[in-house]
Amino acid sequence: MKRKLKNKLDNKIIKILRSSSTKLNFKEITKKLNLKTKKDLKMTKKKLRNLKERGILTSKLSKYSFVKKGYEKIKKGYLEIVRSGTGFLVTPEDEKDIKINRKNLLNALHNDLVKVKVINKNGKITGDIIEVEKRDKTIYPVIINEKNKIILKSGGRNVECILKNNNDYEKINNKRFTIKIEKWKPNESKPYVVINEILGDIGEINTEIKSIIIENKIENVFPKEVIKEVNLIREIKEAEEKREDYSKELTFTIDPDSAKDFDDALSFKELDKEIFEIGVHIADVSSYVKPGTELDKEAKKRGTSVYLANTVVPMLPEKLSNEICSLEPKKKKKTFSVIFRIDKEGNILKERATRSTIYSDCRFTYSDVQSIIEERKKTNKKYKKFEKPIKKLNEISKKIRKNRRERGAIFFNKKEIGFIFRGEKIQGTYLKENKESHNLVEEFMLLTNIAVAEKLKTKKAIFRVHDIPDRKKVENLFSIAQSFGYKKINKKENIGIQINNLLSQSKEKKESNIINLLALRSMSKAEYSTNNIGHHGLSLPHYLHFTSPIRRYPDIICHRLLNSFLIKEETPINIDEMNKISSISTRKEKSATKAERETIKLLQTAFMKDKQGKKFNGVISGVTERGIYVEMEKNYCEGFIEITKLQNDYFVFDIEKHRLVGELTNKIYQLGDSLNVIVEKADIIKREISLKIKN
Repeated sequence: MKRKLKNKLDNKIIKILRSSSTKLNFKEITKKLNLKTKKDLKMTKKKLRNLKERGILTSKLSKYSFVKKGYEKIKKGYLEIVRSGTGFLVTPEDEKDIKINRKNLLNALHNDLVKVKVINKNGKITGDIIEVEKRDKTIYPVIINEKNKIILKSGGRNVECILKNNNDYEKINNKRFTIKIEKWKPNESKPYVVINEILGDIGEINTEIKSIIIENKIENVFPKEVIKEVNLIREIKEAEEKREDYSKELTFTIDPDSAKDFDDALSFKELDKEIFEIGVHIADVSSYVKPGTELDKEAKKRGTSVYLANTVVPMLPEKLSNEICSLEPKKKKKTFSVIFRIDKEGNILKERATRSTIYSDCRFTYSDVQSIIEERKKTNKKYKKFEKPIKKLNEISKKIRKNRRERGAIFFNKKEIGFIFRGEKIQGTYLKENKESHNLVEEFMLLTNIAVAEKLKTKKAIFRVHDIPDRKKVENLFSIAQSFGYKKINKKENIGIQINNLLSQSKEKKESNIINLLALRSMSKAEYSTNNIGHHGLSLPHYLHFTSPIRRYPDIICHRLLNSFLIKEETPINIDEMNKISSISTRKEKSATKAERETIKLLQTAFMKDKQGKKFNGVISGVTERGIYVEMEKNYCEGFIEITKLQNDYFVFDIEKHRLVGELTNKIYQLGDSLNVIVEKADIIKREISLKIKN
């Protein structure tokens, strides 16, 4: 009888979604089913998950739709090719990515806009590319390999090219250069190419960074039309606009040592011993970057600034980012401000948003602020008046952070390598640490983004969304954690709080790396979307990006939307345009992240180039079917040991537990294990450090 009721619920869900012309979320489905009890809601959640796993339903961003059996239809989207060479169709719609086998990629490359025939056979959905509608790019960086062949690498796909003029081989020997695809028919395996530009000698850091920039389609030269527009921009005098004057309030910026684009500032006023007025002032970029201008089009196309070691590829020209918009000290600047009235426990009593002018009294670095917080040295006289405000802001930020943690926001133990340069040569490495000064700024920026999101939650806007984690991956995380002696998952309690507790308990222990990595892998990727499903990682129903308009285009859009909201005008951007911007910005963010990772790999390899034969202690940081990644303890560089170099056994990859197991000896290599390794080779071209285990 019980099974009959469950099947009945299956059929009802299928019937609702089969007849629906739009995708439906959980709330909409349960409303149509007329279900209200906790037991029924829990059962429905379980059923939706099961139907999705069986291929009957599909979902993305928590919206469900019915999948027709045995159908074929044409879809359009962007192609992502992963390391294995398998492709995935990514569509702007809220749907699961469609897998495309290597043999069905046609002549498509990574990030191309493609048409795909989608086939559903017994719930298994795959795709065949039938047309490349638009190339992501036609220019690719390449080298001649050891077999004297030109191999175009695009995502996880390698394509051999035919050079139209064989005489060109002489000038490209030992050079990194770019090629242009001239001709490539869909049924041909090899494209015909010509040499476009010689970038420089193979292995030189500047040459390799140029290659990474081109590889990821990062625009690093502004068109003449854009520069012309920027040169005509002048700072608008205060009298020409209606703005609140905050120039007399104690105000300062806190940024990294090398920063030039100061896009946020803090002001502080003590109203009484327990209540404070804290202003978060953001550079008012939208008053200079007007919709429809060449400058605006270029910013939208770029989507984000890209940070590559000691190189920045800005979203906006430097005259804007480093001068006109930058909140430089001792200058009156235009800002968009959110003013908070906060008590000493971090509770927001009142807040409002306004366009304003500020006067930054001082420019602090993170290390300056950290010195004041820790009272490491006698405060410089010129900093004396900032001492109490900074300490008070730090106290309040810690309370806000504690409140976030208790709400279920997830705090990862992130590790990031930094490089010490002398000219172009890398002198050393260090581990970037998030100290209280970083947390102080982060908390007030988050608070501001949340406040703006709350104002725009009923409007159409570009939200920063983060879907719930993969259930199986979370269960796997806690299963592995159990083997280290941690508690098993409690499905009735808040997952975010449980993950936080696990990360906190494992911190500074040998298994910290594995737990942190598996927790990260269980998470969905955050992205931009007009479909506001909330932000799981922050445990928030509404969140967006507002505080970095100099380096992120969605922030500029949110500035325009907030301004319309405040002056009670119609939304200046239609939903189709916002969807387009969301899609572009998400893709550009992915490209920027990939370029940043590739640059880190390159610099690690360059640093280890002269350390062949040297011994290091390390920790296993990754395990794949190909072998193991090891992070060296003193320099934080990551190298790779091929599975074939693991001696005296045949090792099998255990995907569930992220480990290699020896079939004869039962020897185990898993995340978090300590190893003594020797550097075999540092290959700058491949951006790989080859290691072997010290016997």
